Amino acid sequence: MRRSRRPLAVAVAALATALLALTPLGGTPVAHAATLFSDDFTDGDLAGWSRSGGSWSVAADDSPALQQSRADTGDARLFAGSASWADQAVQARVKPLTLPGDGMVALLARASGATSYYRLALHAGDQVRLEAVRSGRVTPLGTASHPVTVGAWHTLRIEVAGTVIRGWVDGVPVGSGTGTLTATGRIGVQTGHATARFDDVLVTRGGPAPTSAPPTPGGTPTGGSPTATPSVTPPSASPTPTPTDTGPAQRSSVVDPDGSGDFTSVQAAVDAVPTGNASRYTITIRPGTYRETVTVPAGKPYVSFVGSTGDPRDVVIVYDNASGTPKPGGGTYGTSGSASVTIDGNDFTARHLTFANDFDEAAHDYAAEQAVAVLTRADRLVFDDVRFLGNQDTLYHNSASVDAVGRAYFRDCYVEGDVDFIFGRGTGVFDGCEIRSLDRGSTGNNGYVTAASTMIGNPYGLLFTGCVLTTDAAAAQTVHLGRPWHPGGDVNAIGQVVFRDSVLGAHVKDSPWTDMSGFSWRDARFAEYRNSGPGSTVTADRPQLTDEQAPTYTPQRYLAGVDGWNPIP
Repeated sequence: MRRSRRPLAVAVAALATALLALTPLGGTPVAHAATLFSDDFTDGDLAGWSRSGGSWSVAADDSPALQQSRADTGDARLFAGSASWADQAVQARVKPLTLPGDGMVALLARASGATSYYRLALHAGDQVRLEAVRSGRVTPLGTASHPVTVGAWHTLRIEVAGTVIRGWVDGVPVGSGTGTLTATGRIGVQTGHATARFDDVLVTRGGPAPTSAPPTPGGTPTGGSPTATPSVTPPSASPTPTPTDTGPAQRSSVVDPDGSGDFTSVQAAVDAVPTGNASRYTITIRPGTYRETVTVPAGKPYVSFVGSTGDPRDVVIVYDNASGTPKPGGGTYGTSGSASVTIDGNDFTARHLTFANDFDEAAHDYAAEQAVAVLTRADRLVFDDVRFLGNQDTLYHNSASVDAVGRAYFRDCYVEGDVDFIFGRGTGVFDGCEIRSLDRGSTGNNGYVTAASTMIGNPYGLLFTGCVLTTDAAAAQTVHLGRPWHPGGDVNAIGQVVFRDSVLGAHVKDSPWTDMSGFSWRDARFAEYRNSGPGSTVTADRPQLTDEQAPTYTPQRYLAGVDGWNPIP
C-alpha cells in the first residue's frame, strides 16, 4: 500500500472534509473509521499504482493530478491498494478531458483482477452508470441522468459493504444493487476512448453491510446479481469430479528474503511441502527478487504461491538460463531445462507475483537462445494476476506426456516476449490478459505470439478471450499471431489457437498466421472471432469462427475436460 507524502496536517484536513461529506451523499451517515489509502499526487509520481494500458502520468492542473492521455485506448486502467480489501468506500475527483459518444471515465472498487471489478462511470449524454464487470462482461446495477461536463471536476464515490454496492456522483445517488462478483479487491481508475484527470483519491474502511440497499433516485430500486457465466457441459458423458482436498486443514508457510519468514528461498518452501500432499498448501511470498530456479514436483499437488502485497511487481522469481547455456556437468540445458520455474504438481495456483527469465541475448552468442520463464507440465492450474517476463519462449505451457492433457486458466495476467513466447501442447485459457510483443528492432518481423503444438486428439489448445494485444515495437504490421510447432517433426501435433473478443494492436499483421519448419499454418487449427482494434482486419488469410461455431470455443469448454473442471469465477 502506498502512503501519500503530503504534509500530515493537509492529509488530516482532507480526510476530515471527506468524512463530513458522507452524510448528505446517501441520506444516512456511514462510519468509515480508518483510511486505507490516499493520494493527491503532490509527490509527482505513480508509486503504489499498477498500470494496465493507457498512458498515465502526473500532470499539472490547478494542482498536480493523475492524467490518462491516450484517447485511442479502449481500456486504460490503473490500480492501487491491496487485493485483501473487503468493505471499502472509494472516492475521487474526476475531470473528463475528452469524452466522445463511446467514451467512459470511471472509478473502480473491489477489483479482483484487471478485468473484474465494480465500476462507477461517467458517459457522454449526461449518463452515469454503476456496474459490475466480470472478465469484461458488464452487469448494470444502477443508472442516473446527471450533468457530465468535459473540462469540469466531478466527485465519484462507491461504497461496497458485503454484497451491497452503492454509487454517487457529486453527492447525488446513482443507484445501488447487490452482487457476488468478488469479496475482496483493490481500487482503480479507468478510461475508455477518453482522456481524463483524477485527483484526491481516498479509500476508507467500510462499516458492516447494511441489511438492505438504499433506494435509487425516484424511489425505484434497481440492481442485479452478477453471476459467473454458466458452465458448459463437458464433452465426457460421465464426468468425474475434480479431486478435492481431503487432507488436514490448510497449511502454509512464509518466504521472506530477510529471514523473518519460515524460509528465505521459494524452493526451500516447496521442499517442505509433504510428498503426497492432499490439501491446499499456501506459500506466501513477501516482496523481493528471488534469483533461483524453482520446481514444484509431480508428487506435491495443491501448492499455491501468493505474493503478499497484491501487486505482482513486488515479488519476482527469476533466473537466466537459456537453452544453449552450458550445464556444470557438460552439455546444455535445452529449452525445458532453461525454465526459471517448472510446475509438475497438479492443482497448482499462483497469484500476485512475477515469473521471469532475464537471459541477456545481446551478451551471449549461443546457437539456441530459448529462455523459458515458466514451464507447466501439470493439470488444473490457475494463474491470477501473474506476470510472465522473457523474450523467446517465455511461457511453455505443456502437459505431462503427449497422451495427457494439461489445463491452465490465466486470468488478468500479463505475458511478454517476442518469438513463440506462448507455446506448447497444453490447453490454456487467457482471460482478460495483456499479451505484449517486445520490439526486436525489425521493420518486417517482430516475432510470433504463439507456437501451439496441440495433439490431434485434443480439440482445445490455446484460447485468448477478452485480451488486449499490445507492443513496444515502433513498426506496424510486424507481429504474427502464431505458427504451428511440430516438435521433432511430429505430424500429430496440430496446433489449435483461437483469438476471440480481443483487442488487437496495429502491430498484428493482416496475414497473422505463418508456416514453421516446413509445416503449413493452413493445416493447423487457427481461428479468430469478433476481435477489434487496428490489428483485427479480416482478410482471406484470417479464418473466422461462425456464430454457430463460437459457443464451442469458450473458456468453459476448453477447461472442462472429463472431470468438469471450472475455475472461472
